[in-house]
Amino acid sequence: MGEFTGRVALVTGGSKGIGRATVRRFCQEGAACVIVNRNEAEGRDCAAELAQQGYRAVAIAADVSKGEDIRRMVKAVLEEFDRIDILVNCAGVNIRKPAVEYTEEDWNFMVDINLKGTFFTCLEVGRHMIERGGGAIVNLASIQSEEVLPERSIYAATKGGVRQLTKALAVEWAKYNIRVNAVSPAFISTPMVERVLADPKWHQLITSRTLLGRPGSPEEVAEVILFLASPRASYITGANILVDGGWTAG
Repeated sequence: MGEFTGRVALVTGGSKGIGRATVRRFCQEGAACVIVNRNEAEGRDCAAELAQQGYRAVAIAADVSKGEDIRRMVKAVLEEFDRIDILVNCAGVNIRKPAVEYTEEDWNFMVDINLKGTFFTCLEVGRHMIERGGGAIVNLASIQSEEVLPERSIYAATKGGVRQLTKALAVEWAKYNIRVNAVSPAFISTPMVERVLADPKWHQLITSRTLLGRPGSPEEVAEVILFLASPRASYITGANILVDGGWTAG
């Protein structure tokens, strides 16, 4: 028996990085988990690994930049489990370029997944949570919504949008007993960030700017996500929790 026994958690971008660590922790705490990502084989492998360890996890391939995929995915989850108690929006992408080199295709790619995907996934799951009488949603923002580094202008804009979206939904859905919060990680050792950390210049910048002197781990972010999704955070909604090793404080 764990803290989330009997609950169903849906995690987009759940096959790697922060999403994968979050899925594992929910499973360890007794939840049934739905892993959503674009790469069907990757999601299936992740679910199979968890199942071999005695956890209940299923994978559903969906591209959250497409409303049709989101609706199909949510319908499949409800057919399988008849409920969604927790939604974690981890799916995200980044293309790093000087602002003058970005293209319209770059804009559409990042906005469609990071912001549009988060919004419409919240909407589809939120409709179900309203009918059920409650739920918890955690959206992944970023410290780039707080402090922006070069070559991240579009990514920063999408993550700033996620923060405001989180507040807006918290305001509208509190009366339905739905809590909506955001987590803003700094530089976390995920596949998306490891390429940056491999560059000595960026590695030195990151470790020197971070008060704790190191990148974070996906597991450290997952613990905050689990807290916000749990009854222990029952009086928290509309918040944005920085998981940044002291970056913004310094």
